[in-house]
Amino acid sequence: NSEEDAADEPLLSDEEQVLALLREHGGRMKQAKIVDATDWSNAKVSQLLSDMAADDEIRKLRIGRENLIALPDEVPDGAE
Repeated sequence: NSEEDAADEPLLSDEEQVLALLREHGGRMKQAKIVDATDWSNAKVSQLLSDMAADDEIRKLRIGRENLIALPDEVPDGAE
C-alpha cells in the first residue's frame, strides 16, 4: 500500500530534499533535473535554490542558458 510506504519515509524539508538529490547525483545537478525530480514548479525550485545559495548551502553556476546546482564542496576550481 503506497500510503504506508509514504508514512515510512522521513519527512524532509524542501531544502533537505534538494541536498539529498544533490548527494545522490554526485554533488551536482542541472536545475531543470531538480524540477523534474521533485515535480515542483520551476518558480518554486528557482526561489528555493536562490534562498539556499544565499545561505551558502549550495552554489548556482550559470552554464549557457542553464543553472548547474552544486554542493559547496563540489564546485570545480575556477567555476565561480
